[in-house]
Amino acid sequence: MNKITKSITASLLILSAGSAWATDGTIEFTGEILTNTCEFANGDVINVELGHYAANQFKEVGDRSPAIPVDIPLKNCPTTPWEHVDGTTDNSFQLWLETRAGGTVVGFDNLVAPTSLDTAATGVGIRIDRASDGKQMSLNKLTGPKISFTPEADGTATVGLQAYYVSTVTSPQITPGEANASVDVTIDYR
Repeated sequence: MNKITKSITASLLILSAGSAWATDGTIEFTGEILTNTCEFANGDVINVELGHYAANQFKEVGDRSPAIPVDIPLKNCPTTPWEHVDGTTDNSFQLWLETRAGGTVVGFDNLVAPTSLDTAATGVGIRIDRASDGKQMSLNKLTGPKISFTPEADGTATVGLQAYYVSTVTSPQITPGEANASVDVTIDYR
C-alpha cells in the first residue's frame, strides 16, 4: 500500500510540474515591410553631362574639370519615424554610391573609372562629392562619407552632389576617349 501511495504521489507531482509550463498568453508581432525607401522623382536614371575637355588641360595628378551639380530629386520617402535597435527614433536616410561596369580607377578607390571600352579615356576618373561640404563620397562601402537626409512632410527630398573629372596621371599619359561611367544609388534607413 505504501508503494502505491508513493507512486500516486510521484505521478501527481510530475503532472502538476507540467502545468507550470502551460500557456498563459500570446505574443503578436505587427509591422510592415516597405517596397522602397524612396524613389527617383524623374525616372530611374539621372543623366549628367560633365563636359568635353582636352587631355592637355589635366597637367598634374589631381587636376580637375569644373564641378557639375548633380541633384537627385526623390519622392515617396516614408515620413513616419522608426525605432533603431538602441531605442532612438528618427526618419533620416543614408545615401551611398556603388560603381557599375568600370569599377574604380586602380589605385584611386573613390574615383569612378570610365566604362571599359576600346574607346574609353585613360588617366582620368570621376570624383563625386557632397554638394553641401565638398567632401568626397565613398564608393562601394557602407563606411566613410555618405549623405544623410530627412524627407519633407510630403515625402520629397533633394540630395545634392557634384561631380567632375580628376586626372590620375600627368597630361602626356592621358589617353583621350569617352569618359562615361555610371554608379548605382542606394538609399536606406538604418
